[in-house]
Amino acid sequence: MIHYELTEELAGRLDLERQEAASLFNGFCGAMVAELLAFRKLSIKGLGSFSVTHIPATKRSSGSAMIFAPPLNKLRFDTTLSSGDETISLAVSRLSMSQSEAARFARTLATLFTAALQQEKEMMLNGLGRFALEDGAYSFFPDRTLEELLNREYQDLKEVVLPQHKELKRENALPGYVLPLSAVILVGLLLAVLYGRFSSNTFFPSTAESSKSVVTTVNRSGIVTSSPSARQIELPGGVADSLVLVQGDYALVLATFESEKKALNELAPLRSSGINAFLWPAYMDGMKYFRLMTGRFASRDAAAEQLKGMPAKMVSGAYIQQVKKTVVVHGEKGL
Repeated sequence: MIHYELTEELAGRLDLERQEAASLFNGFCGAMVAELLAFRKLSIKGLGSFSVTHIPATKRSSGSAMIFAPPLNKLRFDTTLSSGDETISLAVSRLSMSQSEAARFARTLATLFTAALQQEKEMMLNGLGRFALEDGAYSFFPDRTLEELLNREYQDLKEVVLPQHKELKRENALPGYVLPLSAVILVGLLLAVLYGRFSSNTFFPSTAESSKSVVTTVNRSGIVTSSPSARQIELPGGVADSLVLVQGDYALVLATFESEKKALNELAPLRSSGINAFLWPAYMDGMKYFRLMTGRFASRDAAAEQLKGMPAKMVSGAYIQQVKKTVVVHGEKGL
């Protein structure tokens, strides 16, 4: 089912012009992408479940060399629903539909999606990926740009290959020393990310190869509910000048910068608008990074709930970070 055919059917079932139906469908695809970037999981009736899986940094030996691979976030698809259908909530919150309009839209989409998957038709979801039959298997292929966004934290980390022998020719002594030293620094960055201590710039995605997730048998499961312990830790009224983050807490990181000046320039308008935002430094091998954060939460669920209710423009590129060590963070004063 190519994009034109799908929007034609959607228009007919919803009594819309084809162009209007195409705009509505593309808007819903964008809503799914925004939901995945913010919460890393999504369930849509008729399609299945999308989730982001984190693959830690790894090292392996290949005989004469040791290969260090950076961590990776991969988008996976499964025809089994991991939670309740989120179509209606997305249509209401992100497409400004009424409850009745959203319910009708959800029923129609579920019917079209189910038919497309059962008949193994080609289907394009702009910004999210495509379903297609290739090499005898009907599969989901994530959008390349989306995978780049999911891996923006690791944009500067590349695979590192370290020779395991020490035989160096005299005439190549200087290059032989410089290259391993650079590689060792990169390995240090990889290991730091492995233990959650490294955070890179969140605004410029790198190029990443698309991955493939094979469609599997549908097996509907029950609805997953939020933990009762999901709550935000109460903060003092007004814009505080400092905040104590206790080990085990969760916080929302809005952006990460290598320059303190740039971070402060971005921090000022947030605080002037009444948002309790703070500068949260991070260190790695003598290098200092500056994170803009807000909120202090007792659980990841509470942080996710807060993130979901924030303006889309503010949380573009934001993520949830657990506090590894108790620290006092500051606003503009006291820096």
